[in-house]
Amino acid sequence: MRIRRNAFGLAAGVLALALAAPAAPAQASPPTSTAPVTRWAECHAVAVPDDPDRPGRDLAAIARATAGADVIGLGEPGHTIGEVTTLQARYLRHLVTHEGVRAIAFEMDWTLALGVNDYVLGLRDDLDAVLDVQERIWQTAEVRGVLGWLRHYNDTHADDVRVAGSEYFATGQAAYDAVEAYVAANAPDRMAELLSHFEWVRPDPDVDIGTHLGEYMSIVDKTPYAEAAAAVERLVDSIGGDGHDVAAHHARQIHSWYEGFSLPWGDIPDYRDARAAENVRWWQQYTGARTIYWAASAHVADAPQLTITEPGEPDTTFASAGSHLEDWYGRGYVPIGFTFDHGTYRTEDGATIELPPASAGWFEQPLADVGYAQFVLRLDRHVPREVRDWLDAPLTTRGLPEYGSESVAHGGTLRDWFDVLVHTQEVTPADLL
Repeated sequence: MRIRRNAFGLAAGVLALALAAPAAPAQASPPTSTAPVTRWAECHAVAVPDDPDRPGRDLAAIARATAGADVIGLGEPGHTIGEVTTLQARYLRHLVTHEGVRAIAFEMDWTLALGVNDYVLGLRDDLDAVLDVQERIWQTAEVRGVLGWLRHYNDTHADDVRVAGSEYFATGQAAYDAVEAYVAANAPDRMAELLSHFEWVRPDPDVDIGTHLGEYMSIVDKTPYAEAAAAVERLVDSIGGDGHDVAAHHARQIHSWYEGFSLPWGDIPDYRDARAAENVRWWQQYTGARTIYWAASAHVADAPQLTITEPGEPDTTFASAGSHLEDWYGRGYVPIGFTFDHGTYRTEDGATIELPPASAGWFEQPLADVGYAQFVLRLDRHVPREVRDWLDAPLTTRGLPEYGSESVAHGGTLRDWFDVLVHTQEVTPADLL
């Protein structure tokens, strides 16, 4: 599994699969002519205007495809891709303004996203400070624009849009503080019990989460820590009072952090996506609102057995968060996959690399010859046999962008993964702050 190096060191690294990268499945059929798929896509694609702020028929296409959905997934094929983030923002704005979306679940850590939520709700004004503590993938001008737009929307409308993080990987002091305050207010006689568990699990406030994770990973027997974290969750669950739902969610993140990082390395992706799905569902139910889930395609896709490969590393197979959401919501979950053909990409070390066109056998290859720079294509409709074969064939697609064609994702079919594609022919890096 790839480890993402960033401000959180090991903590965030544990799990970033930007669109997943796996080797093509052995059973995949040999490439056949893509012309019928290209012709069909050419007829049914809805072009995106050159100016992302202009109205366009693509907005209506997205609205129709997501009508009635409780959760809408916006899946990016790699983080910090400028054109993709711009399109995600375009559809977020439309779904909020015209389609009743009032909750966003970003692929952020839960505790770190608390500051983002405070910003968009107007409870703080220091957006630069809010972004400074996030992973590097969120520190772009495009993301800053999304958050600024949400703040402006909330400032000018009565029904606020709220933001949460779907991840537990950097669970910090805010969760412990919230749990402590809740128990102190609602069951002060149980504070000693809580603090006895915190002796095992509460991080030193002067130690960053990456260092804390490194220390935890070096412990051979993690059982007492995971048990103490589980006890914190049980304690909060047993105490009624105002704010219980949020306090219990804080406690779940504490438990998830200790339990998740106690697992064998190869089991963490499956655990991580299961928890992410639970967190998205909790946020949707807690807010009672139509919700956008903004994350890597490997998490958004409905892929119960998604495999990721990268050069020199063992394959990673897991059930995506989207597959859990599909199980729970059925047609109430609509995953949208953002794809591209070629372009350039900025790696974690700052190098800009060329991304080659989609390889033969990748599902997006037939889209390269469609005569639009960017377009929306619905997959949930009656199609001719050749297109049906494309939708139902064993899927292979681009994996971690920095590895070019040496990294792919597979597992399931395109019809399973996404209900809608939003394709861009050529991409470039997002603008880093």
